[in-house]
Amino acid sequence: MKNTEPTTDRSYGISRFDDDKRRAHGWRVSLRRHGTKLVENFPDKKYGGRQRALKLAMHFRDELLGKFPPITRQEMCRIRRSNNKSGINGVYTYAKRYKLRDGTSGETWYWEATWPAEQGKHVSINFSVKKYGEELARSMAIRARQKGIEDVEGPFWASGRGCLKSRNMRRRNGNTSNSSRKVA
Repeated sequence: MKNTEPTTDRSYGISRFDDDKRRAHGWRVSLRRHGTKLVENFPDKKYGGRQRALKLAMHFRDELLGKFPPITRQEMCRIRRSNNKSGINGVYTYAKRYKLRDGTSGETWYWEATWPAEQGKHVSINFSVKKYGEELARSMAIRARQKGIEDVEGPFWASGRGCLKSRNMRRRNGNTSNSSRKVA
């Protein structure tokens, strides 16, 4: 029997609802852009069956993605978080604590810069305040972060599904490292 369910690429922003009690069956397109939720339902009955409703839902989703593209990973890196204390995104100071043989403890301070790398991973680099001094270590961390962000590419996908266009292009180019999973 052929599985007609969409793959994760095709199902981005689309979910299935089946409520036998209310006799409601169909597909829901749901995207969030800049704090606004964009939602539209495509009931099977209204649109001529499960597959036709899915096709229309995907077309609607693709139109929304054209009008409201996802935020880029670089833009996401520039959003200031509420817990930011340094004033610079992805740059912070911290102390590494250690114990000496005689039982006393000490600490070494660092400025650290972080930025995203490939999905699920990040790059971090630290600069010792003891070695470089407070201001130089801080400015080196800021420069490292700025340089690192220049190499960050593609859209930000909180769901981890990735860009439809990018994945399709990778497949055409022979890179299939992101395998397709079927949605239940």
